[in-house]
Amino acid sequence: MLKRQAGILLILMFFIAQHITAQQLPSPILLWPQGAPGASGTTDEDKPAITPFVPEGNKRNGAAILVVPGGGFTIRAVDHEGVLVAQWLKDHGITAFLLRYRLRPIYEREHWLKDGQRAMQYIRSHASEYNIAPERVGAVGFSAGANLIADLAFNPVAGQADAKDPLDRFNTQPNFLILSYGSAPMPPTMDGKVQAGLPPVFMFSTTEDAGSIKGMSELYAGLVQANVPAEAHFFRNGVHGSGFAIGDPVLGAWPDLMLTWVQAGGFLTNKQRFALNGIVKLDGTPLLRGIIVLTNVEDPNAPPVVVYMTNTGTGELGRFSVPLNQGPVAGKYKVVVRQEATRWTSNSRDPFMIKMMDKQRNNNLTDADRKEWSEYLRKRDLSPSIDNQKVFARQRPGDKVEYIVDIKEGKDVVLEVFSR
Repeated sequence: MLKRQAGILLILMFFIAQHITAQQLPSPILLWPQGAPGASGTTDEDKPAITPFVPEGNKRNGAAILVVPGGGFTIRAVDHEGVLVAQWLKDHGITAFLLRYRLRPIYEREHWLKDGQRAMQYIRSHASEYNIAPERVGAVGFSAGANLIADLAFNPVAGQADAKDPLDRFNTQPNFLILSYGSAPMPPTMDGKVQAGLPPVFMFSTTEDAGSIKGMSELYAGLVQANVPAEAHFFRNGVHGSGFAIGDPVLGAWPDLMLTWVQAGGFLTNKQRFALNGIVKLDGTPLLRGIIVLTNVEDPNAPPVVVYMTNTGTGELGRFSVPLNQGPVAGKYKVVVRQEATRWTSNSRDPFMIKMMDKQRNNNLTDADRKEWSEYLRKRDLSPSIDNQKVFARQRPGDKVEYIVDIKEGKDVVLEVFSR
């Protein structure tokens, strides 16, 4: 009798736990409260919706991401490719919206594409309500969901200022895409304006997932050819449908790589980026080979600025230039200078090497040139010039505080560190 009662109690606790878990999720918001276009029934599967996952006010960074689970357009992997993803984004300050889109065989591509477009419009039209920036709304999709959001990017709908439906006044193009083991091929006859307006793309898959890697590789090559900013991470092992792989010591690294990419793209801050010019010196002389890392100390969501000093070009030694899409926002930055060599001259700065390599490219290299080049090489000192990377996180070794500089638009920055 006691065993039976204990069994009943466990069953009741299970159902109560399930009920409590379900109650923790926000209620879905219908994208068409009066009925979706083309709807052929009245069940949830006929009612496209989004479920918002909103971070706490002090964590919110103003970015939003539409989360689109996969399932071959016949199911939706709503838990591990939906809820878990949305909760992860929420924990990192990003407002997430989980999409319930229509499926086959009840519906076809035109319907789920329209559902995704409508979701983007809803998010932007309610930006002030959720404290998000309408120009920082991206999308993450898995498998078929990745196909859907790529379709969104390739077939954007512009907002109509005079539309009767308020949502139709907003455009449907995501500001950035995160494609997970799935994609749609770039249309061969894509309109030039659409191609020029394609958003930056982050891609993730595994070579073990043979059904996805080929299409993703081809899409990546197409994006690069079209000059679309794209970054791809193709891991060796991992099955199809791994989601964010939370807890996996290998695949579980990809969401962090993605978040870093989103931050580096400037999507986690509302501050405007600008190009930056400057010069860096070590012990009063130009840094020949090394890395400069500038980290904003006022806004943790601001993109970091990384400069590689390679002593290339023909300009002033130690001078650098950072383009707008990799530049800083205004503010105070911590400076870290890393020295990688004390003796370094790039081939693109050496007049003799420039001459010889030009002859080689044009097939004009003579035997006399090869002899002269060989003698020049033998005289060069190519032995190591440093025993380890030197890191300068203070302006001077004895300083008690970090090296901080104030960076402003239109003003060159001068960075000077000293080894003694």
